[in-house]
Amino acid sequence: MKIKTLITLLLLTSCSTTIKNFDKYQKQFLSKSSFMPTAENLEGKSPKLVVFALDENENQVAKQSGLGAAIANNIENSLSRDRLVEIVDRTAAIKLQKEISLTEMNKTGSYKGPKIADYAISGAISNADFTNKYSSGSTYINPKNGQVISIPPKFTYTSNAAGNIKIYELPSLTVVENIEFSGKKSRNENVQQKGGLSLGGLQIGGEQVKGNDRDDGLVRKAGEDAIDEARVALKNVFSKKGYILEKRVFDGKSIFKISLGSADGIKQEDEFEAIGQYETENPITGQTEIERRIITTGKISNKIDPKTSWIVVNEKDKENSIRLGDAVKIKYKKSQLESFTKMAKNLAE
Repeated sequence: MKIKTLITLLLLTSCSTTIKNFDKYQKQFLSKSSFMPTAENLEGKSPKLVVFALDENENQVAKQSGLGAAIANNIENSLSRDRLVEIVDRTAAIKLQKEISLTEMNKTGSYKGPKIADYAISGAISNADFTNKYSSGSTYINPKNGQVISIPPKFTYTSNAAGNIKIYELPSLTVVENIEFSGKKSRNENVQQKGGLSLGGLQIGGEQVKGNDRDDGLVRKAGEDAIDEARVALKNVFSKKGYILEKRVFDGKSIFKISLGSADGIKQEDEFEAIGQYETENPITGQTEIERRIITTGKISNKIDPKTSWIVVNEKDKENSIRLGDAVKIKYKKSQLESFTKMAKNLAE
């Protein structure tokens, strides 16, 4: 009964962003934001990003496996897969990498070279290890049918990877986000025998083959797992931002057109924040300041074109607060399915 109820709720949720009778929606007047987007803003080009290999800090496990470069590649793949950034070849940004290193040392600085990217990612590995654990086998008799059950001895190989990455805005080299990451991967391998005779679970003579002292592939997979865990945080730094273009109403329900579409990688059910900019007066200085506020949240509907789409908002009482030109920023989060899959994998390892 509980399962049926859950399925019903999921179906209702999935249908909430489906716009029916779209042709019956009538265009409505929208007041303009005081801070209208420029033509360049509306074009919505993906920012250019250069990702440098992470500092391996003389960690031999990291150095042997090339973990620093592998994690940089994982970051590039994660962001480019969702079309959030344009990746710049790191070999063309050696000067920038040196400037970032100097900034880290001096706690200040800026990049004065040619503009090759809008953002840069650098970081360091704080831990990378590899362990080999031996488990002896066993033999027992199934009391129900008298069958002899043999569990062979095995090696369990485990690798952990952890560290942090910093995202710099260029050319100021301001750190806009600092993300910690950690990941783990394991695998089992039956113990091999060299020579001798095996009778059921009994080994007569021969020599047991020693387990592996290193597994660079497993170390790199631990790094991949770490970036997969940090993927949502990374995506939210570079999440797409569009703007409110139009409002339509039918039967008491409002929908809004935005300047993001399938070409930007968005999908039905993607969540967003509608953000407005407002002039406020500082009560102490009396100076005018610009304040950003989250007006409401909502989801992308089923009406998606390459460059535009229609959205529905969660709070009906906030619909009249949305203005032409207000920003819409996609907010990513790990789905329940992803969380469940991750948990199942961890239990299986």
